[in-house]
Order: sequence, then C-alpha cells, then structure tokens
Amino acid sequence: MNLFGAKKPDVATMVFETTDLRFLAMRSGNVHVFGSRSLPNGLVVDGLVTDVVAMGEIIAEVILENGLDREHVITAMSGLRTIPRLLTMPNLQAAMLREAISREARKEMPISLEDLYLSWQAAPIDKERQRIYLLGVPREMVDAQVHALQAADVRPWIMDLKPLALIRAVHGAGGAEQAILVNLERDALDIILVVDFWPAIMRAFALDKNGLDDQGRLDRLVHELLQTVRFYNDAHRSAPIEAGTPVYVSGRELGKAEHVAHLRNVIDRRVEVPPSPLPAPVNLPVADYMTNLGLAMKKV
Repeated sequence: MNLFGAKKPDVATMVFETTDLRFLAMRSGNVHVFGSRSLPNGLVVDGLVTDVVAMGEIIAEVILENGLDREHVITAMSGLRTIPRLLTMPNLQAAMLREAISREARKEMPISLEDLYLSWQAAPIDKERQRIYLLGVPREMVDAQVHALQAADVRPWIMDLKPLALIRAVHGAGGAEQAILVNLERDALDIILVVDFWPAIMRAFALDKNGLDDQGRLDRLVHELLQTVRFYNDAHRSAPIEAGTPVYVSGRELGKAEHVAHLRNVIDRRVEVPPSPLPAPVNLPVADYMTNLGLAMKKV
C-alpha cells in the first residue's frame, strides 16, 4: 500500500464524516465538481457506517446527481481506532519482509490481528536498515464502508486513511517536512505530527458525545495539541518539534475565519490555512475538502 504520493486525474473522492458525505471529483487534473450531502444522525458513528443499505442509497444518489465516476472512487477511513506503528527493520527481500512485518505486528498491536487489516509503507534508511510505517485498521470499519459502496453498485477501488490524505494535501500545498496538522469537524478532531514527511504521531478524537459548543471544541483542540507536542518532545529531547514548526489547519470548523483567528491568538506558533494543492474553482472551501484533495492526489 502506497501511503503518500501524487495521483493522476479523473477520480471521484468521498469522505464519510459523521455529519455529511463529502465528495470531490477531478477531471483533466482540475477539481471538476464538489459538494456534500447531510447524513442522518447515527448513520456514521466514530467512523463506522452503521447501516450499509441506507448509506448505499445516499452514495448512489450522490453519484447519479453529480455525474461521478463509479469505476474510480477513492474513499477515506477515519483515523479513529486505527493503530499506527513506526518500525526499524533490516533490508529484506519482499517475501521475507512480509513475514517479518507480520511477526512484529503480532508483538506491537494491542488487539488481535484477526480484528485488523494491516498495511505498510517501507522507506530505506541506509544500506542495512529500512523504516516501516505500519497501520492496523479495524476490519469492521473497512468492511462496512466496502459493503455500503457495493450497495450503491460501486466497486471499491482505493481506500485511504484520513490523516494520511491530509498529510499528502498539506505537503502538496507547500507544507514543510516538519509540520503539525489539525483537522476539526463538529464532532471529530485529528492531530498529526509530521517529521521528515512521515506521520510521527496520529491522534483522532470523537467529540460528538461531549456536547461541546464552538468554544468548547476549540478549547479541546488547543489542549490536545499542546499535550501531543509535549508528549512527543519529552520522548525526543534531542530532536523535538521546533518552535518554528507551523500548524496547518483544516476541517469545516477551521474553515471559519473567526476560529482560525482565535487559534492564532492562543497558540504560540504560526497557524496557516493551506491553499488547494490542486487546481480548483475559487469558490472551493478548501478547509472543508482538504481530505478529499489529499485522496485525489493518492498514487496508485
């Protein structure tokens, strides 16, 4: 599974938020159409589609109404309950590497591998070692999304993880090799620390059960952001997240200028709203569709 990279055009992307289904389609390298469809309460809970037939009907309507391509649909999985691990392993041949990663996964993953789908990306460190970015994604989340797509007569093509799509989009928009990414929705928060273009920490929080108002969500964001950076720096005292590392913000709640202004007042870092990494209409609310843009850039 390739986690990062650039994607050729002519794809349709879908992001299943708790509040809405967000879609964005590319044509000839440009954002061609985008939009969202509100979802009934409880249809997506903590990243899990709870009624695949009902979701399938919505997906089918969205595709029909917007002329989306059924054959090349890329979807995002929530980062909730996803288990990332960063491993250092010797350089091995492909068959041996697969077996070695499986052994390490059984040691590293806190739940049974029978409940997870595993994927990984390898990158060389030197002649003898390589870095392995390992992901365990709950099977029930993946299976529910696949079944919802099948119910809409869509053959699942590519599935990606929301935090990885955000990294790809921010990097494509000019993000630095060390960065802090924050994505805030009405009932979900993602915080990602990127070091050497790799996700050093990915944290996802469900906010829908907390009954938070706008200020409460922003306060939670600031608290979790400071805690995450402090945790990383305590474990990496020789190479901490630098004071000049920017915070790149996205998500519907951070598409509001007043919310971004608040963060700039309370966070002692540069806060940036990334531009679209792909050619797009001027009326595209980039913060809302940053995950979709990252999906559209995915290398196959």
